[in-house]
Amino acid sequence: MRNQPGQRPRSSRSEPPLNPVAAAVATAARKDGGAGRQPPRLAHSRRSWAGFGVFLLFYVWLYFFLGTHLIHQANRDRLNWDQQHNIVMSQRSLEREQQPIGPSESVTAALWRSFPHYTDGVVNPLWPWVAARFASDDHEVFFERGKWFNLIFTAAFMVGLGLIAARTFSIPTAISLLLAGGLGAVLPRAIYFQPESLYYTLFFLSWVCALSLLRRNSLWIYGALGLLLGLAYLAKTSIQPFLLVFVGVTLLRCGFEWWHQRRLVKTGEFASAMADDRWSTPNHFIGLAVMAMTFLAATGARLSYADDAFGSPFHSYPGYWMWMDDFRQGADFMRRYSNAETLSQLPDTEKPSAMNYLRSHSREEVIERLRHGTTRKLRDFFAPKEWRKSGRELLPFRGWLLGGFGVMFAVMAAMRFWAKRQGDRWVWPVGPESARWMLLFAVGVFAVSALAYGFYEPIGRGDRFLLSLYLPLAVTLLWIAERFRRQLQRTSLGPWATRIFFTMHGVIAVCILWRVATLLSDPVFQR
Repeated sequence: MRNQPGQRPRSSRSEPPLNPVAAAVATAARKDGGAGRQPPRLAHSRRSWAGFGVFLLFYVWLYFFLGTHLIHQANRDRLNWDQQHNIVMSQRSLEREQQPIGPSESVTAALWRSFPHYTDGVVNPLWPWVAARFASDDHEVFFERGKWFNLIFTAAFMVGLGLIAARTFSIPTAISLLLAGGLGAVLPRAIYFQPESLYYTLFFLSWVCALSLLRRNSLWIYGALGLLLGLAYLAKTSIQPFLLVFVGVTLLRCGFEWWHQRRLVKTGEFASAMADDRWSTPNHFIGLAVMAMTFLAATGARLSYADDAFGSPFHSYPGYWMWMDDFRQGADFMRRYSNAETLSQLPDTEKPSAMNYLRSHSREEVIERLRHGTTRKLRDFFAPKEWRKSGRELLPFRGWLLGGFGVMFAVMAAMRFWAKRQGDRWVWPVGPESARWMLLFAVGVFAVSALAYGFYEPIGRGDRFLLSLYLPLAVTLLWIAERFRRQLQRTSLGPWATRIFFTMHGVIAVCILWRVATLLSDPVFQR
């Protein structure tokens, strides 16, 4: 029977029959003309959303149950770590904000003080500025308020992340992220009067922007990335590895795209090849300028104050401590060079720097410091001891969980590769190019950060530096794995990919919930 005008051609008998899942996806694709660039996505049923809602209620209860015990058991003394110093910085920030306009001071300068700007060269201004909103002259009261603020703030962030992940990826992925990321990285740092809660959140949002840019580099995302990185910098000056790798990977991609286009032109395949229209090299260089402008807009008040107080807009004492042998040297250096005048008198030959450190230390000493520090940082990150000075670790096997996410990614990538190699024409046509760049970015930031924080180990011990990468790494692996799984939905491997993917999520959830049951039956977090 011949097709009527305007009808789609009938499938030939040689085409493989679609399985039920693939048939549903294909039907949805036909409804929008098949012109969409996003992989097919199955909608969750009302029953699935209802079940996820019940899980979120349980998760919020669990988060506050564990958080309350951690606050009252593991962090009772504000003099531990640098929490008292953060309290003092918050009160000084409020005093500067409430200071009346001086006789020789302009209104603009007074207005500038309303933004996060005050730093002593160690603690950056965002957390003291936020904490000043609920300041109290009683340090114990202020200490308690700060801990509860961080706990509530991170709980709200994790719930929001779970809802977005369930809508964007899948409900099993959202559950895994909430359990692993929340209990493994976010909650353990949310009980302190410190900037980590703000920094982890802003760093994660910056990371998501960077991954989005590696897929499609729209200019507005560069602006958002610059703003978020600026706010993250105001929380902690630890964004250098991120910036270094992001600029390096994106420039490398620009070079690759230029070489690829030239090769296509030379071989005469340009017209027939499917070029990646998601990445624009001109957009990237314009976008970097936009990113720089929004970054400076967010950090301008802090940079201006640091330039006046210390002689450099990006001044940070930990930047000097990096090239010292222990914290005592760093503290002594900060006392002797406490302002712009004394810092300007410091000879270049005595200024702590990479070159001066290499001149005064043998190659063996440098390698040993890097090896020992990096090994310890990686051990604390992947396999922390259950009992430490800071208390009981919630998920001491968090490294295995991250490895499980990596296995999910590897399995989905292998299945996609197999389907493509078998010539299955139902594999979603969008190639894995951006996934490669996303993975390169994630691995690069982790490697550079591990080496940098490892070298810094004699000065700053603990896992709070590298732990900021846990949730971003988990999201990266699951993002790419979900993308590959969806690209397989039209193939004969689609149902198997979904079954394997969700089964692995189930195994991870069971392992974490087994640990949760242990913590609930024995809620002791400090010996």
